[in-house]
Amino acid sequence: MFVRLYQLKSLLNPSLKTWGIYCFLAIATPSFAQETPQQRLSQFFNWLNKPAQVPDEGECFDGEGYDITKVNNKCLQNYLATIQKTGLFSSVYIKHLKAEFAEIQAIVAKKDTAERLSYDRYFLSQDPPTPAQMLYALKNSSSTKIDKTKAKVTVNVKKPYKYTLIYNFDLEDSIWKLTSIESKE
Repeated sequence: MFVRLYQLKSLLNPSLKTWGIYCFLAIATPSFAQETPQQRLSQFFNWLNKPAQVPDEGECFDGEGYDITKVNNKCLQNYLATIQKTGLFSSVYIKHLKAEFAEIQAIVAKKDTAERLSYDRYFLSQDPPTPAQMLYALKNSSSTKIDKTKAKVTVNVKKPYKYTLIYNFDLEDSIWKLTSIESKE
């Protein structure tokens, strides 16, 4: 790196040395995320606030109540492709979701019944808050911890009831992407 800087300096006339050093530093410095994990989470909640854009995984399963007796594989592939296109979900999240769906398919293939989720996947609740309530909580009652390429955004929800959601992010290609969601009461 020292050689490259020396060569760069020797190519520049004195008035451009500062500019050359700046360019070298810009090239040599690793890129960082353009948005914070909180901003990405805000985008996630805004995406959820547009139901026409959010696919319904429940449409991919047939059965009664919480029992799944048939899986529409094409629907699941479309579901996965749609959420992947948002750019909000990490490769780890997508991998875990594919494994979850594969497990359901294996159970149904054995002529057994699998169980549907009995709660909202993104808010981990049977009676989830609205995305607007989550945006309010994110703005007014949240904290963020970043450790290199991992981040954790803790959102303390107070309405419609009190509970805490933890959104975990990974930095992929300089973009914070959702990896997992946890709750604690």
